[in-house]
Amino acid sequence: MRHVLNLTIATLVLVAFAFVVRADVLAAEPDAASIVKRMKQALEPARPSVRVMTVKVNSREGLAVQWTVGQARAHVNDTDSMLTVVLDPVGAKGIAFLAKEKPGAVAVGYSYLPAVRRAQEITPAADYEPFSGTDFTYGDWGFARLGGPWKFDGIETHNGVKAYKLEVVLANNPLFSKDVTWVATDTGLPVERDYYDLQGKLYKSEHFEKITTIDNIPTIMKIVMYDVQMGGSSEIDVSSVKYDEQAPVGLFDSKHLPDAANDPLWKMGAQ
Repeated sequence: MRHVLNLTIATLVLVAFAFVVRADVLAAEPDAASIVKRMKQALEPARPSVRVMTVKVNSREGLAVQWTVGQARAHVNDTDSMLTVVLDPVGAKGIAFLAKEKPGAVAVGYSYLPAVRRAQEITPAADYEPFSGTDFTYGDWGFARLGGPWKFDGIETHNGVKAYKLEVVLANNPLFSKDVTWVATDTGLPVERDYYDLQGKLYKSEHFEKITTIDNIPTIMKIVMYDVQMGGSSEIDVSSVKYDEQAPVGLFDSKHLPDAANDPLWKMGAQ
């Protein structure tokens, strides 16, 4: 009888121990929503900034088109604002996109094409449309979309970086069925984001490279978007970044988009 009692107690102890270990594992498992929120914060630092970038579009035949682009970020009138404008060459100068986001609200965007001399509001449905013939979409040039619900698929080394692997099903999306993203465990910045078409085949792959710490902020200096199915790619190379550089408030008004490329701010930012 004592032997049976001891065996029962031992079994209960083992079961309790297994339960505690399992509870600890579940508690230690990262929360996907928290990882995505941290990624957004890392991509969009609260401090204002001005940057100058080179955008290069590479066709599958090896031809390339290159632009110089300016971008300003700021918090204006309780709204996070991000302006991107083509500065060079002359044929593309003035193409602009202005993204705005208020806490708890859906981000809105405004595009400006010099050829039609009119700023137009971009609806959320147009987020996945190509931006001026590049492999980047309007959404890629705006604020990070959290979406969800995200699924945590573990921690692994990806592109040489220890990263969280996340997946989200893109319900009712006209182009993509799902998004798989790897997020660096140290910086919170994305490492790679893969988009799958409606048939479940890899469509586009976005790679985030050359992380440099500027003014104590880890900053992505190069992004490459590959068109896996059709070939070709587009890339963004950041040549200069200035944090705590406040752009004129008027630049973040959609009415001023026609004059955005001529603002003296871009000459300052390029120095």
